[in-house]
Amino acid sequence: MDRYDGFHEFVVARGGALSRTAFLLTGEHHAAEDLVQSALAKAAVRWRWLVEHTQPEAYIRRIMINEQISWWRKRPARPVAQVPERAGPDEPGRAVERIALGRALDTLTPRQRAVIVLRFYEDLSEADTAALMGCSVGTVKSQTHLALGHLRRALPLFADRAGEYADADAALALARRRRTGRAVTAVLVAVPMLVGLLWFASRGPDTVPPPVTSTPSGIPAPVKPLPALPSRLDPNTRSEPLPDDRGPGPAVLQVHDDQTSAGPRASLVMVDGRHYSVPAPESGFVSAPSLSPDGRWLTWSTRTATTVRDLTGTQIRELPATLTAPLWSPGGDWFLLPARAGTGETLYHLPDWTARDLPAVPWDRATKVVLDSGELLRSAGSPTTTSVPLEVVDPSTGAVRAITVDATGRIETGESMRSWSILAAPGDTAGVEVLGAGGSAEVTDVLQFSTVDGLVLRRISLPKRHLGFPLCFRGTDLLWTDLATIRRAPAPKDLELLMQLDDPMHVVEPAGCRRSTQLSSLGS
Repeated sequence: MDRYDGFHEFVVARGGALSRTAFLLTGEHHAAEDLVQSALAKAAVRWRWLVEHTQPEAYIRRIMINEQISWWRKRPARPVAQVPERAGPDEPGRAVERIALGRALDTLTPRQRAVIVLRFYEDLSEADTAALMGCSVGTVKSQTHLALGHLRRALPLFADRAGEYADADAALALARRRRTGRAVTAVLVAVPMLVGLLWFASRGPDTVPPPVTSTPSGIPAPVKPLPALPSRLDPNTRSEPLPDDRGPGPAVLQVHDDQTSAGPRASLVMVDGRHYSVPAPESGFVSAPSLSPDGRWLTWSTRTATTVRDLTGTQIRELPATLTAPLWSPGGDWFLLPARAGTGETLYHLPDWTARDLPAVPWDRATKVVLDSGELLRSAGSPTTTSVPLEVVDPSTGAVRAITVDATGRIETGESMRSWSILAAPGDTAGVEVLGAGGSAEVTDVLQFSTVDGLVLRRISLPKRHLGFPLCFRGTDLLWTDLATIRRAPAPKDLELLMQLDDPMHVVEPAGCRRSTQLSSLGS
């Protein structure tokens, strides 16, 4: 079989469809031609492998999406193609609509535009769209929500004029059927709710809102599988120096020991159980070593640089020095370097490490969480005991979306939320801590909320008989520690023991956590 056998026939058969998709992605004919040619050139090199192991058209569409996002970031803005002096074949009204739609699409980011094209032009499912874009289904949903919101604001007349189109009768009939179905569903839901309210009123309310122990469908699963924590650390395991000439593989956690005679020591526990010591630089650590959520990248800062080491290879990156540890998105696809003196933050996108410099913001508006979508979650004002104002920033456009986490009805009287400590969670969610009643500084629960609209999705409670501190979200689970163990919540029954900490001198930090089992780190 020739390495290009069938490639010419594929281009003839599907080139037109690929060109239409490319035009919708770029909004310009010349750019669309370049995009298709670039994608086909890359596919031709691996054509035989594509035919044997995957679907060539889906693979080429993914190349086109990635290429367009890369071009949009790196290239200066291109002028829009000039409008021809002669009138086209379309009627004036249709031409105006096309221009308005094109301008509305230009307001979207490349990811949002790609989602719209794949979901509504290519008619792909959310799962297929996520597979093509290399992201989670939750990210597809959130990007679709944002993109449709932008289009509705840019095209307010289109919805009002739906009756002018040829399929208006069918659309109106479908709307009537859906409205009738919603009414019937509302009645079926309202009756048992009314019965429940009458029963609740007769018995009196509970003193504490019941914790939600199951994961609702609105909470997405992690994009990448995460390795399990070891059940305990073997004190007899020998720690070898971290090799420079090869990649020992991803790590699952790191262990700090400040009580050794030789001074502070940091060790990595790998997925296969091996231990490697992290050599301290001569000038010492400004920020302690930390691991990415998938355990692939190890970072640390000195006075002169922030170092990022690939544990699956030998790649080392030297970035500007910072005083605090960097932020990772839960899926490990985004890396945020905190602001330095007189500069703003820098956001990197993996795997190509493309950088975007962000403008400086006041210290109280610094980024708290990097979402899996690449958006930034920041504080947006003074909180109350039951609400926390936040803002979600799109770094590609600078667009800011305000949300408020309203815990009314989800926390009891006297409790409050700690707004300066936001926990990263998978997909478009995050967590805010709940402090105990009566001005207590003890964290008793965590509210996981949607970063799309601020809606509280669930309350994760620690049984009151435990003295516990939340560490971080690891997948859909929230890790807690009582300084002697690491446990998972919510669990089917009580708290599930994941790891026993036998040596109190060992400070354990799971991969992706910004907190460790050291008491001083739990208040950050």
